[in-house]
Amino acid sequence: MDKKKVIKYLIFALGLSWLIQIVVSVLSLKIGGNAGRYVFQGGLALCMFTPLIASIIAKTGIKNIGWKPKLKGNVKWIFLALILPVVFTAAGFAVFFMLWPELFSLDGSYMLKTVEALGVDPEEYTKALELSGITTGALVLITFVQSVTYAPFVNMFFAIGEEAGWRGFLYPELNKRFSRVTTWIIGGAIWGAFHFPAMLIAGYEYGTDYIGAPFLGLIAFVITCIVWGMFHEVIYDKTKCIWFPALLHGTINSVATLYQLVLNGNQTDKIDRLLIFGPAPHGLVSLIPAIVIAVIIGITVLKKDKKTA
Repeated sequence: MDKKKVIKYLIFALGLSWLIQIVVSVLSLKIGGNAGRYVFQGGLALCMFTPLIASIIAKTGIKNIGWKPKLKGNVKWIFLALILPVVFTAAGFAVFFMLWPELFSLDGSYMLKTVEALGVDPEEYTKALELSGITTGALVLITFVQSVTYAPFVNMFFAIGEEAGWRGFLYPELNKRFSRVTTWIIGGAIWGAFHFPAMLIAGYEYGTDYIGAPFLGLIAFVITCIVWGMFHEVIYDKTKCIWFPALLHGTINSVATLYQLVLNGNQTDKIDRLLIFGPAPHGLVSLIPAIVIAVIIGITVLKKDKKTA
């Protein structure tokens, strides 16, 4: 492992991202409403390219990370990248709502509460939908279909900025010195820390009123990134093409907010406290199905490494 190159890369990747997150988080809170949300989301979109920028600055040699799409023999990995986040999200919903069934609803009420928090009158919003011939239930269905069809491919072009740095350089470089499992843990922890300023300042991912705030959220998201970083690395290792983990990343981002469609808007206070546990796929409870599979894969890899040692 080229220690100097890794340190240089991390200084630029984390430094640039943290600076942008701090600025847009403060601005978004100051501006508020939809305008503040757009500033925040725009800043986060820009942050997704900082690992790629850092790779270029640190001269990590990302020209050879598989930029050319390789479809032959890899179609199954496209389906896996599209299906895996949906399956784990659905399984996470099941686990979470088994514990808190009163929070489940398909009436779109929580989504309307979210709209109201942005300064939009929910009644006017509903009327506008009705004038367009769309009911709240239909909107829920449309949003779901979008999230599992074309949205992952759109998001992929933003996710490539992160994947080029994380899976294209950092994980392979760490793996030169550490075992594969250790690489997943270290790489995932770094990937999680990449998001910390937005989480601490603007309540990114879990809000600010959840149980154990703000530090339990940091731990939960690091665990999330370790688990999902493993799946990204496996897909990249199998395909040798950076677009495949980017598609997985894009799918995760597209389904990450689907939980808003299945929550009871009359239970917002309780939901705010329990967001650390789910039902979003990065909750400590809703993440359990993915953790179980990740642990099984990790144990399998460790056993394999022992045999070959």
